[in-house]
Amino acid sequence: MNFLAIIVAAIVNVVLGSLWYSPMLFAKPWAKAMGMTKEQMAKGAKMSAGMYVPPMIAALVTSYVMAWFLNALNVTTVGGGIQIGFLAWLGFTTTAQVLNSWVFSNGRPKEAYFINTGYHLVVFCIMGAILAAWR
Repeated sequence: MNFLAIIVAAIVNVVLGSLWYSPMLFAKPWAKAMGMTKEQMAKGAKMSAGMYVPPMIAALVTSYVMAWFLNALNVTTVGGGIQIGFLAWLGFTTTAQVLNSWVFSNGRPKEAYFINTGYHLVVFCIMGAILAAWR
């Protein structure tokens, strides 16, 4: 496995997450779906550098496991990486998020599900493409 590719894919994951949940993209509809006030949004917007450590660790784990699957399946093309990223999203993220966002959501709007799982769809496909092509 290419550990530099694993690190780059993890960084892409965190950067995309920062953009996805920013005011440029989905911050306002996500905050509304989560029932957050403007004050809570403002507090969350002032993240310290240390708050990026847990997402980076999670992204490194995700990237490593994705690379492991791609290696085990001998996937070496961008298209193949996107396909495995999609299947990982479909089989793992959507099924877990359906339980959290629909079944046990305490009435939370479905928009949170679509925003959160949409992020994972995009990031898993991008990570799969990077990791498969850069072996």
